Amino acid sequence: MKNKWKNINLKIDTPIIFFGVFIVVCGFGFPEFSSQLNLFVLSATLAVLVYYAYDTHRIANQTVEGNLRPLILRSGFIESWDKLGFSINNSRLEGRPIEFSIEKNIAKDINGHIVINKKKYQLLFANQISSKNVKDNLSDVEQHILFELYKCYKTKHENKPQKIDSVYKHIGIKEGGYVGTVIDSKYIQTLSDEFLLTPEGVRLMDSDKPTEYMYMTSWGWMNKGTVINAIFTIGQFEESSEENNIYLTYCDMEGNKYFTKENENFSQTSGKL
Repeated sequence: MKNKWKNINLKIDTPIIFFGVFIVVCGFGFPEFSSQLNLFVLSATLAVLVYYAYDTHRIANQTVEGNLRPLILRSGFIESWDKLGFSINNSRLEGRPIEFSIEKNIAKDINGHIVINKKKYQLLFANQISSKNVKDNLSDVEQHILFELYKCYKTKHENKPQKIDSVYKHIGIKEGGYVGTVIDSKYIQTLSDEFLLTPEGVRLMDSDKPTEYMYMTSWGWMNKGTVINAIFTIGQFEESSEENNIYLTYCDMEGNKYFTKENENFSQTSGKL
């Protein structure tokens, strides 16, 4: 980048030096044209000032845009497009949701789609994939922790402790947030710095299958460092000529629009629209 700016400065300074030498030579060699030369010098000076003012304004705008620009990337491992199964089918969640993390600044107005084998599905977003019919009127925090622990339990087929900090990060609880309702939970056991599903918690999550999910076709906004989940509905798609890809659009706080695209080789790119 430094060399690039040196090249730009060289391109700008060379004609200025050339015209300076030309004016000096003409001024001493042809004094009868001094008034015309003075007018030319003033005009050239004004042009240079206007150019530098424009360039300074452009650089300032780029700096502001860089400070505001969000960046969303998909996180986690996908083995192949044929094994993508994050969806709602007959009111049941199947597979694990696609996870996106906000890596930089605040992102808002998040929308997206996924194309699998020429079928284009609209992505449905939720900060937490949670059910509206969990038994015993559990608190929101308790529900979210249960779903996070149970998600790992179903994936690994083993009830293993999960680090509390890691669970909090995934469900969006900041350090120092109130989690008092978890202390006496009969479904979640607290082990020093870890959470573990109790046998009652496993039975609850095994028996109380979610039947209604809270999700949106467009997500409002997310802070840096948080995670948003995305799913799609089997059977609800459009035929498409696109190759396999995942595509998101989102805005910064001033409404500038950006995109993140992941191609069929799982390579991600991001840019401004």
